[in-house]
Amino acid sequence: MSHLFTYTDMLAHFGVTVAHPGGRGMTEKAVSLLPIAAGTKIAELGCGLGDTARWLSEEKGAIVYGIDAHPLMISKARKRHKDQQEKKKLHFLQSDASRVPFPDHMMDGMLAESVLSFADVHDVLRECRRLLRPGGFFASLDLVADQDFTAPDKKSYGEFYGMKNVLTKKEWIRLLEDYGFTVEHVIEERPGEAGTDESIPELVMSRDIPADCYELMEQHVHLLEKYQSWTGYAYFICKYDRA
Repeated sequence: MSHLFTYTDMLAHFGVTVAHPGGRGMTEKAVSLLPIAAGTKIAELGCGLGDTARWLSEEKGAIVYGIDAHPLMISKARKRHKDQQEKKKLHFLQSDASRVPFPDHMMDGMLAESVLSFADVHDVLRECRRLLRPGGFFASLDLVADQDFTAPDKKSYGEFYGMKNVLTKKEWIRLLEDYGFTVEHVIEERPGEAGTDESIPELVMSRDIPADCYELMEQHVHLLEKYQSWTGYAYFICKYDRA
């Protein structure tokens, strides 16, 4: 079936506040391993509706720049978190993750939750390398494919979600290391495991949701069930040491 809308459009129209696998619980596990203090400058790529960015700003005292290419995501994020933006510690910017209009080495750290799988990954990693100061951190949460996830199934799965990269854990680590990141920790989970966050996220729904988006949501649920045994997800906690 041909759709006028993408999976990302569907998330934006439904206003899924925590769309990444593992939910807030996975984010908290990763952040507990990161050197974040008051005033730490962080860019969150693919920030969506901005809930992770706000949490980092409120709970950790970080100065956070939420970046997303989708105009509806950014519009909803700005409205949802207007109060925190007024405190000048939370900012939202509509921009492609591979071309962020910030100076070199501006960031102490960068987060990307369910971003690299969908991105022109080499362009984005080069941009992360440009934006990070030496010694900064990069934390990326992505889908992890099993070795026995067949090529045809990967193709079908990737095409629906608009994924450009369906990689194994080893392939992700090798890719990150190729760009000068030292992978210090990997937090890995599988859907349905004990201790995983299965909570239903809050929705900030658009007034008029296209019918295509309801069909895409149904397909999404079907694919999650179909491919659950071949896919997991992992948070890669990295340090960037190169000048």
